[in-house]
Amino acid sequence: MNIIQQILSLSTDFFNTNMESLVTGQASLTDVTLAVQEFVQNLGREVLSAMLEQADEAIYETVKPQRTYQIKETARSRTLVTTFGEITFHRRYYRQKDTGRYTYLLDEWCQLPAYSRIEASCQARMAEHAKDMSYAKAAQVATPVPVSKQSVRNVLCRLGTIPNTAAPLPERRPKVSELFIEADEDHVAMQQGNSRQLRLAYVYEGKVAEGKKRRTLTAKRVFTGYGMPWKEIKEYIQTVYDSPEITILGDGAAWIQSATSYLEKSRCVTDGFHVVKYLRQIAGTETIQPLYDALLANDREQFCREAEQKIRHRPYRRKAIRRGQQYILNHWEGIRDWLQNRETFASSTEGHVSHILSARLSSRGMGWSKDGAERIARLRTLAENGGDVWRYALDCLTKKHSDTVPDLNEQELTRQCRRRRLPYCVYDAEHSCRMPGSEGALHGRWMKDIQNSGYHHIH
Repeated sequence: MNIIQQILSLSTDFFNTNMESLVTGQASLTDVTLAVQEFVQNLGREVLSAMLEQADEAIYETVKPQRTYQIKETARSRTLVTTFGEITFHRRYYRQKDTGRYTYLLDEWCQLPAYSRIEASCQARMAEHAKDMSYAKAAQVATPVPVSKQSVRNVLCRLGTIPNTAAPLPERRPKVSELFIEADEDHVAMQQGNSRQLRLAYVYEGKVAEGKKRRTLTAKRVFTGYGMPWKEIKEYIQTVYDSPEITILGDGAAWIQSATSYLEKSRCVTDGFHVVKYLRQIAGTETIQPLYDALLANDREQFCREAEQKIRHRPYRRKAIRRGQQYILNHWEGIRDWLQNRETFASSTEGHVSHILSARLSSRGMGWSKDGAERIARLRTLAENGGDVWRYALDCLTKKHSDTVPDLNEQELTRQCRRRRLPYCVYDAEHSCRMPGSEGALHGRWMKDIQNSGYHHIH
């Protein structure tokens, strides 16, 4: 079977038919575009099937002289789902004589799992889409073949929890003297039990203005997960930097303040979003200016008097006022640090949590398993850190295990493969329709040119 000759015939027929339809107005550009897409998918399926069957032939010719395998069946079919669609190919079923083990040598050599219906690159594409959309939609856009959402979940289970260090590390920056860390958490609803906190922290060197109200973080590196990220952040800082001063911005939660026990030369600063939030909680519908002035003046007593006055005027709000007052007093020093340099310590944690975690995990009514939520969070973190999710997933899914690869004579296998290489085919327009005459007589091959329509096989 010469698949290339079939491709040439199919391509020529397809081109001529669709060009005529486009020119005569029988089909629009959109119609032709969709036809081309379908043609490419069909072509991809045919090529893949032919390549696998020819590879099985090469493996058979390689093991035949060794007499270590006995053929039990010559043409067992297998169906795989690929990004082009569903392909079906045939391969031999062997029995190893010395061990009695039954196997498909083609499957083992190509690292095709025994009971996997979906090809690895298609699985990697599902994982890539799953970080941004539901499992059902990820399955739908990854391949034209209907695939269940459970298949996408199975792929993510195979990948496991991706480490925060999966993305390539940047080059060392020993001259950087100051770093910033912002941290917050997202509350993700679980399928069973209460919600859980997925924590997010990111390290950056500074901010660069882009327009009047927008700034970009430089050299940003994101970390996420249920546990404390500080050990991973410490390793990252020690790898990329020397010994910079570290400012940690957050809402003052205990897990954020604990960072100072892990990171040397670090301090915690309360971010302005939560400061204003609790000042407004104390003030209610009134202005926060008197409370803010007391903070600026570093006057705790005046701040408490203002809060007590709010309670006297609106005693039904006592609980909310007390809660806001306690928060401000507990984080007084961190708030003072923020007030002294509000521009530098402006925080974007809420936006990052919304963009990286909430957009996929909690902005809509969804219930997650504990492991599933963290897997998705780590996939999104990998992409945020500049990693290639598809490539990472593909490498994990196609990692070769030496104990499962058959012991074949690679030199002989290469020779058998080369015997099955198709001849190159080059089109020469000048010789495509040449009739016998003075020009044809000069090169002396006009009959072959007409027969091949200008295609010449180069051996």
